[in-house]
Amino acid sequence: MNKKVLITGGNGDIAKAIKILLEDEGYEVYAPSRQEMDVTDWNMIDKVMFNFKPDILINNAGYVVPKSIREADLESTKKHIDINLAGTYYCTELALKYNQNLEIINIGSAAAIETHATWSEYCATKSAVVMATKCWAEDGLYAVVISPGRTRTKMRKGLYPDEDQTTLLDPIDFAKVIMKAVHKDYKSGTHIIVRKQNVQQLLNKK
Repeated sequence: MNKKVLITGGNGDIAKAIKILLEDEGYEVYAPSRQEMDVTDWNMIDKVMFNFKPDILINNAGYVVPKSIREADLESTKKHIDINLAGTYYCTELALKYNQNLEIINIGSAAAIETHATWSEYCATKSAVVMATKCWAEDGLYAVVISPGRTRTKMRKGLYPDEDQTTLLDPIDFAKVIMKAVHKDYKSGTHIIVRKQNVQQLLNKK
C-alpha cells in the first residue's frame, strides 16, 4: 500500500507541483487549503491528522510580508511566527500523535541562510525551522528541510511583479527535489538549498 502524504498550504504553487508528482507515483495525497486546515488552529489540525493519519508530512504553509522592523506591525510579526514556525511544530506534533513513524519534509527557504533587510521575521522563522529539523533528526525521526531560492510562484509575483520570470526556479523542478526527499535519498537532518542554478545538478546526483 502506498504511503499517505499531507502537504500544508495546499493552495500554493509549490504544493500543487509536489501533489502532481506524488500522485503520478501513486501516493495518496491530501493538500488542504487554509480554510480546510489552518496550521495555527490546534483543533482543526488534530481533526485532519486523526482522519488522514499521514505517513509523510510536508510542512509547506508559509507567510511573508516584507517590512522594516522600524515599522513595527505586531500582527504581521505574530503571523510570520505563527505560520512559518509554530505551524510547523503544531502540524508535526499532532501528526506524530497518530503516527510515531511519521516522516517529515519541511519546506524552508534560502532566506534561512541569507539576510534581507525587510524580511527579518521570515528569515528568522525559516532559520528556526532548519534548526528544528536537525534536532528532530537527532531525536530519531526522519526529517529533512528543502529550501527553495527564488521561485516562480503567485506569492513571489505579488511581491516582485516586474521580476524577470526566466531567472526563477520552476516549481515542478523544485518538486522533483522534494521527491528525492520522499524517497529518502537524503540523510535525516539534511538541509538542501535549491536554486535555478543548481537544480539540475541536484536532480542528476545519485
